[in-house]
Order: sequence, then C-alpha cells, then structure tokens
Amino acid sequence: MWHPHADPPATAGPVVRLANFPLPATRDTYAAEVAETLRPGDVVVSLVEFDREVANAGLYASRGAPRLRVEDLDPKALQASGSGRLGVQRFFSIGNRAFSLYVMAHEGPRLREAIHAVNATIRSLRVGPA
Repeated sequence: MWHPHADPPATAGPVVRLANFPLPATRDTYAAEVAETLRPGDVVVSLVEFDREVANAGLYASRGAPRLRVEDLDPKALQASGSGRLGVQRFFSIGNRAFSLYVMAHEGPRLREAIHAVNATIRSLRVGPA
C-alpha cells in the first residue's frame, strides 16, 4: 500500500520584477496578468524568494543564479500561454536563501538581446543575509 507524503509547499516571500517595457502594477507572484500585453521582444522577470528552510536542497539544490539562453524558453513553461509567448523557470539557492526565477517573453527580434540583459542584471544582484 502506498503512503504518500508531501511536504507543504514553500511560501513565496519578496518579489523583484524586471521588464524591458513599462511594467504595470501586478498582484500575481509571477506577473501572469501582463502576458496579454507582451509585444515581440518584451521580457518580464520575476525573482521570488522562498522560505529559508528549502534552500540548498531538492528543487532549490542548484547553487548560484542561473544563466539563461533563448533556447531555454518554452511555451509549455508558462502559466498564461498564448501565441508567441515563451517562458522558463529556474529554482536555485544563494547563501542559504531559496529563489525562483520566472521569465515570460514574447518572440521577436529583440529577444536575444533582452535575455542577455536579463542575465547581466541577475548576475549583478547581490544577496546578503536575510
């Protein structure tokens, strides 16, 4: 007989949003409500911190901020799918703090440059002790 056990989900904490277009106020953790307004080449990033207890293990075992490639973007990775929309989500830890990086984008000529800028920006962030 199976006796499944699932730990409760991690609780989302602070969220940092980045976009290469004027970003309206959003309520959803991953800014899904802006999906309909994305134009070709637009990118919105949500960097979400989670409970410290989940850092450095399981889903958050990867250490350091991920480096994204345009090829990592996939329409199946989105909460709000649609024509031309792509996304990727990565989980990782920095200094005993757990994070999710969720990127939502729209195919277009500026996309490669936008992802390069996302990588540069994420790498420039400094995470101190909580």
